Amino acid sequence: MINIISKLNQYVRNESPNMKSESAEGQTSNATVTILYYEAPVGLEMHNAVMTDLQISQTGRVMIPESFRRGKSIIAVLEGECKILNSLGERVYSQRVMSKLEN
Repeated sequence: MINIISKLNQYVRNESPNMKSESAEGQTSNATVTILYYEAPVGLEMHNAVMTDLQISQTGRVMIPESFRRGKSIIAVLEGECKILNSLGERVYSQRVMSKLEN
Protein backbone atom coordinates (compact mmCIF):
# COMPACT_ATOMS: atom_id res chain seq x y z
CA MET A 1 0.00 0.00 0.00
CA ILE A 2 2.85 2.38 0.84
CA ASN A 3 4.37 1.75 -2.61
CA ILE A 4 1.09 2.68 -4.31
CA ILE A 5 0.77 5.86 -2.23
CA SER A 6 4.35 6.77 -3.03
CA LYS A 7 3.71 6.29 -6.76
CA LEU A 8 0.53 8.40 -6.54
CA ASN A 9 2.44 11.17 -4.74
CA GLN A 10 5.13 11.12 -7.44
CA TYR A 11 2.42 11.42 -10.08
CA VAL A 12 0.75 14.37 -8.34
CA ARG A 13 4.11 16.13 -8.00
CA ASN A 14 4.91 15.22 -11.64
CA GLU A 15 8.14 13.41 -10.65
CA SER A 16 7.67 10.55 -13.01
CA PRO A 17 10.55 8.20 -13.79
CA ASN A 18 8.26 6.23 -16.14
CA MET A 19 6.66 9.10 -18.02
CA LYS A 20 8.46 11.01 -20.73
CA SER A 21 7.70 14.65 -21.44
CA GLU A 22 7.25 16.03 -24.92
CA SER A 23 10.52 17.06 -26.51
CA ALA A 24 11.26 20.30 -28.35
CA GLU A 25 10.97 18.38 -31.64
CA GLY A 26 7.36 17.46 -30.74
CA GLN A 27 7.94 13.73 -30.29
CA THR A 28 5.08 11.79 -28.76
CA SER A 29 5.21 11.20 -25.00
CA ASN A 30 4.87 7.66 -23.65
CA ALA A 31 3.98 6.21 -20.26
CA THR A 32 3.92 2.91 -18.41
CA VAL A 33 0.96 2.55 -16.04
CA THR A 34 -0.77 -0.04 -13.89
CA ILE A 35 -4.56 0.04 -14.23
CA LEU A 36 -6.86 -1.26 -11.48
CA TYR A 37 -10.33 -2.23 -12.70
CA TYR A 38 -13.47 -4.31 -12.22
CA GLU A 39 -15.30 -6.08 -15.01
CA ALA A 40 -18.39 -3.98 -15.76
CA PRO A 41 -21.12 -3.71 -14.77
CA VAL A 42 -20.93 -5.74 -11.54
CA GLY A 43 -17.53 -7.42 -11.30
CA LEU A 44 -16.62 -8.44 -7.76
CA GLU A 45 -12.95 -9.24 -8.22
CA MET A 46 -10.45 -6.43 -8.81
CA HIS A 47 -8.04 -6.97 -11.70
CA ASN A 48 -4.89 -5.11 -12.71
CA ALA A 49 -3.03 -4.68 -15.97
CA VAL A 50 0.28 -3.06 -16.84
CA MET A 51 0.24 -1.10 -20.08
CA THR A 52 3.34 0.33 -21.71
CA ASP A 53 4.05 2.97 -24.35
CA LEU A 54 0.74 4.78 -23.82
CA GLN A 55 0.51 8.28 -25.21
CA ILE A 56 0.21 11.26 -22.87
CA SER A 57 -2.12 14.07 -23.93
CA GLN A 58 -1.06 17.71 -23.95
CA THR A 59 -2.95 18.13 -20.66
CA GLY A 60 -0.83 15.37 -19.07
CA ARG A 61 -3.44 12.58 -19.01
CA VAL A 62 -2.51 9.04 -20.03
CA MET A 63 -4.55 7.95 -23.06
CA ILE A 64 -5.99 4.47 -22.36
CA PRO A 65 -7.24 2.83 -25.57
CA GLU A 66 -11.01 2.44 -25.93
CA SER A 67 -10.48 -1.23 -26.78
CA PHE A 68 -9.05 -1.77 -23.27
CA ARG A 69 -11.61 0.43 -21.45
CA ARG A 70 -14.61 -1.32 -23.03
CA GLY A 71 -16.40 -3.52 -20.48
CA LYS A 72 -14.39 -2.32 -17.48
CA SER A 73 -14.90 0.02 -14.53
CA ILE A 74 -11.47 1.60 -14.10
CA ILE A 75 -10.76 2.34 -10.43
CA ALA A 76 -7.26 3.81 -10.61
CA VAL A 77 -4.38 4.48 -12.98
CA LEU A 78 -1.03 4.20 -11.23
CA GLU A 79 2.25 5.39 -12.65
CA GLY A 80 4.73 2.68 -13.51
CA GLU A 81 4.55 -1.06 -13.02
CA CYS A 82 3.07 -1.71 -9.57
CA LYS A 83 2.91 -5.02 -7.77
CA ILE A 84 -0.45 -5.43 -6.01
CA LEU A 85 0.25 -7.14 -2.67
CA ASN A 86 -3.40 -7.40 -1.60
CA SER A 87 -6.65 -5.69 -2.46
CA LEU A 88 -10.08 -4.85 -1.14
CA GLY A 89 -12.23 -7.94 -0.87
CA GLU A 90 -9.34 -10.36 -1.34
CA ARG A 91 -9.66 -11.79 2.20
CA VAL A 92 -13.44 -11.98 1.97
CA TYR A 93 -13.15 -13.95 -1.27
CA SER A 94 -10.48 -16.32 0.07
CA GLN A 95 -12.44 -16.91 3.30
CA ARG A 96 -15.60 -17.65 1.31
CA VAL A 97 -13.73 -20.20 -0.83
CA MET A 98 -12.18 -21.80 2.28
CA SER A 99 -15.57 -22.10 3.98
CA LYS A 100 -17.02 -23.82 0.89
CA LEU A 101 -14.13 -26.30 0.90
CA GLU A 102 -14.65 -27.06 4.59
CA ASN A 103 -18.37 -27.83 4.10
